[in-house]
Amino acid sequence: MADYSKVDPGMVQFLNMFYAAEQVGFEAVGLENSRAMLDAFPDMVDLPAVEVGEVRDLEIAGAAGTIKARLYIPENQEANSPAMVFYHGGGWILGGIDSHDRPCRRICATANMPVLAVDYRLAPEHVFPAAIDDAKAAFHWACEHAGELGVDKSLIAVAGDSAGGNIAASISLSLRGDPLGEPAFQLLIYPSLQPFGRAQSHEQFADGYALDKADMKFFITSYAGKDAFTSEDPRLWPLLAEDHKGAAPAYIITAGHDPLQDDGSDYALALGASGVAAKHKSYPGMTHGFCSMTALSPVGCEALEDAASYLGSALREK
Repeated sequence: MADYSKVDPGMVQFLNMFYAAEQVGFEAVGLENSRAMLDAFPDMVDLPAVEVGEVRDLEIAGAAGTIKARLYIPENQEANSPAMVFYHGGGWILGGIDSHDRPCRRICATANMPVLAVDYRLAPEHVFPAAIDDAKAAFHWACEHAGELGVDKSLIAVAGDSAGGNIAASISLSLRGDPLGEPAFQLLIYPSLQPFGRAQSHEQFADGYALDKADMKFFITSYAGKDAFTSEDPRLWPLLAEDHKGAAPAYIITAGHDPLQDDGSDYALALGASGVAAKHKSYPGMTHGFCSMTALSPVGCEALEDAASYLGSALREK
């Protein structure tokens, strides 16, 4: 039995609701139902969307054709402002620009900078490295169009939650020194960064915290196949890179009752050991996904706004 004695009451409410469902687990629910469930999730657990200056739905160049994106523009955008490219979570198989509309708006408003949310190709229809390739293409699109977006090409950050954090960390490594542009900062929100099963938290919180071991196996296998659990490819698992020198400075959020807790904390240490500035903020009472459950606990809203404020300031000081 999972121990909820030190879990935030709002997260306990969510966990009780999650495990009271007729079917538990994303594989049991099925891919299409899981996708619909994540799209409906914000209305159930997230605060209403905050207002920003403008929202535009776009089609931009992906790695294998056009992909959808959504641009959030702050009400009082400054000239040559910093910006962010955001990659949504959802286990590489769920989610999109609608499921993560509210956190993107909150980041845009709090950091006072444009946010470009990217609808990268999902598995299992498009397996690894399709999402990574689309993420790179979208980042380079933002760099190429920096002038018309009113942003400074050298001040574009990448960000993502969960699987999106994995993608953001991956391209922060692979785009080091890229002449077309490289990330100026990386905001990683409870990211997945190493083969599941290797860290203590993977086992400690393997069941009962709404991201069960069976779910992680389903996500990872759908995205990168069964060999992903033994893969040493740093594009898939950024923590396994030979070195992290020259990667973008990072702000990493982790939850204390999350199987992916150690991924974020271990990555902060790895970045620091390579001379990369990395701020790690842990929220002990929280569970995976809490930054998108702001209606259940104010901690999620505080965490996201603190990160956005820090990011905005850090980029403007560059």
